[in-house]
Amino acid sequence: MNQTSGYLAFSQSKIDLFNEANHELTQDEIQEAIRLSGYTKRDKTKLSNTGSYTGNNTGSSTNLTNTGRMWAMALSGIWKTMMDKDGWKLPATLDSYNICGKGFFKACFGDNYAKRFVYHCGRIGCEICAKRAGSRIAKKIERRITLYSLRIQKLSKGRKTPLASHVIESIEPNSEFWNYTREKQNRILKRMRVIAGIRGGCVINHLWRFDKSDLTPVYSPHKHLIAFGWIKENASQLIKEQLGIEVVYHKVRNGTLRNRIDVFAVAFYQLSHCAVKQNKQSVQWFGELANNKLSNKTLEQYKDEEYILQDEEIERSKCCPVCSERLEPCKINEYFDNWRRYIPPLDQQEKGFEFDSSLFLSLDFNGGEKIPYYDVNYGTLYKKTLREQKEKREELRPDLYKKESNKEKLNQPLEVFF
Repeated sequence: MNQTSGYLAFSQSKIDLFNEANHELTQDEIQEAIRLSGYTKRDKTKLSNTGSYTGNNTGSSTNLTNTGRMWAMALSGIWKTMMDKDGWKLPATLDSYNICGKGFFKACFGDNYAKRFVYHCGRIGCEICAKRAGSRIAKKIERRITLYSLRIQKLSKGRKTPLASHVIESIEPNSEFWNYTREKQNRILKRMRVIAGIRGGCVINHLWRFDKSDLTPVYSPHKHLIAFGWIKENASQLIKEQLGIEVVYHKVRNGTLRNRIDVFAVAFYQLSHCAVKQNKQSVQWFGELANNKLSNKTLEQYKDEEYILQDEEIERSKCCPVCSERLEPCKINEYFDNWRRYIPPLDQQEKGFEFDSSLFLSLDFNGGEKIPYYDVNYGTLYKKTLREQKEKREELRPDLYKKESNKEKLNQPLEVFF
């Protein structure tokens, strides 16, 4: 472990936070978050200090952290039809692909070894993959922030060990700033952060604030920054004098992120209720950490031992444990006699298992074959785009998705109301 690093290394398997990030929320936990929310009329006077509901008629309750509650609310589907601001929504409110959460197999035919993987689209707006995508994006934020700190430390030969801070950037909702074009807003934001003393970092956009007790949403646009720099005490005054915009830069109490766990925890929580839009990025990088100024390939040169071990562990999970060759996508041979009897349970499939010869078949991608995905009952699915799924829905229910031509609209009789 690097003792001189600004961000101390840690073992991923020993951190409870990562266990929470990888934890699949049960229906009981989701229902508990709904009971605690402001969308039901259940009495909340019996809340315990840990945030669990202690009513007698609610069954056994579990202790969810604020992060777990926010992700449970997102996955419950409550936010899907509630909040929409110019196309911006909350996580887990967009349509999923038909194969999200479905499994597929990879195999090594030389050693008859196979392993089951689960497909996740990586979109934080997906109603199925949102929590796992949030964990993945938070891990990328933590890695890029940490590698930048290691880079500065190495270039300065140990004289500097910069630490990131959690900063809230809030502009008045009634300000003229929101009437500007997106390009002009970005130019002003860049100038504002330079004046405030922020060198660079990432931005997570929020359009709603949530009451801590019952998660009631209130429209209040603001941004959360995980950034490097030193916020000036009179930053708001300087910005108002130079740009004429009222903005508040507030460093969160205990907002100095002293280790990698803090960076991941802040990013994972803020992503649970960030603004999401189709074909738009939920996280933006600016300043010295902007993607056009500092690439990930450059930062990967400054990996420490912890990140090297993590990368090796990820690579081993994709390879055969016998010959160390990459596993290849395959399909189940449905002509194999009683093939269901030879496939182990799901928990063993994800750990890897040995299979009988000819149970799996290789895929001919040159011949146009696609990777098959399997549900719990081993029904075969193939990936479809969102447009194809929409066309399929319109084909099955033409009465709901009937499209009228312009001529039909013009020929419709006018309705007169007296």
